[in-house]
Amino acid sequence: MNPPDCINQTDRMNPADRVLTEQNFLFRGMDFASVEYMLEHSAIRNLAAGENLLQPDTPNHHLYLILEGKLSVHLAAQETLEHTLLLAEECAGEISLVDGKHPSALVVSTGSTRVLAVPHDTVWSLVDHSHEIARNLLEIIAGRMRHDNMALIASQNKKLQFEHQAYVDALTGIYNRHWMDNAFPRALQRCVLNKLPFAVMVVDIDHFKRVNDTHGHLVGDLALKTVARCMAENLRPHDLLVRYGGEEFAVFLPDADLDEARIIATRLRVVIADTEIRCEDVSFKVTISIGITPAKHEDTLENLIGEADQALYRAKELGRNRVEIFG
Repeated sequence: MNPPDCINQTDRMNPADRVLTEQNFLFRGMDFASVEYMLEHSAIRNLAAGENLLQPDTPNHHLYLILEGKLSVHLAAQETLEHTLLLAEECAGEISLVDGKHPSALVVSTGSTRVLAVPHDTVWSLVDHSHEIARNLLEIIAGRMRHDNMALIASQNKKLQFEHQAYVDALTGIYNRHWMDNAFPRALQRCVLNKLPFAVMVVDIDHFKRVNDTHGHLVGDLALKTVARCMAENLRPHDLLVRYGGEEFAVFLPDADLDEARIIATRLRVVIADTEIRCEDVSFKVTISIGITPAKHEDTLENLIGEADQALYRAKELGRNRVEIFG
């Protein structure tokens, strides 16, 4: 049975359609005249703009050679987005024809399009008859798979880029609070399960508003980046550092008891206090205050951050540039 809106090819093709068919990739590098007679049961299908040629819920029994026009391919799960565009001399339906399954994509005409519908049995007769056609069909399928793989890689890279943008603070390059909400609870749970000590620190740059008011926000941004870099370089590789908000940072210290947490915090405080921040003719230093809360395996991250915040507040009340422990 012919597809709808088809013209039977019981006679030889007209010269124009013969040329268009011969130019298709399927017949590349071979004598088309030697197989032309095998297309007698094929039919030309005229597609209007927006008409579906292939769809995932309908089985396919033809290989469609594009004579004129364009076909837009949309993946089943993303029908609103164009996956690729097929042009004259290309074909559609080859993969579903070979594996016998429903098409994996929606294929739609983008305008007035003409295709030659070659029945399933005719395709296999052509393959049996000609090594060139068999090779060309394999190349078409391989090219389609390569294109799909490249599209998948590009999509995955874009996804990773979006995830990076969602989780990384654009100014300092360290993780942000959104990432912390996912990573810190998992780290806490691992410490609880493995019966390891841990601590949470909240760090704040002292008198940061004064830096912005005195030197401007660009210099203030440089100060933030410098402090973030110093902290990242002087924490242990498995410590988790985030920009908590504004000039405030949060740190999760897995496998660190209170004494080790105090040593780490003191090292950060000293290193940052000794680091000079330079921007053109401006040169200055900043200090930080740190609040620490030690492990409480039965507590939530929210409570631990709150306790570290209280310790930080006490550090500021007692003069800043110091480390305070909650409790």
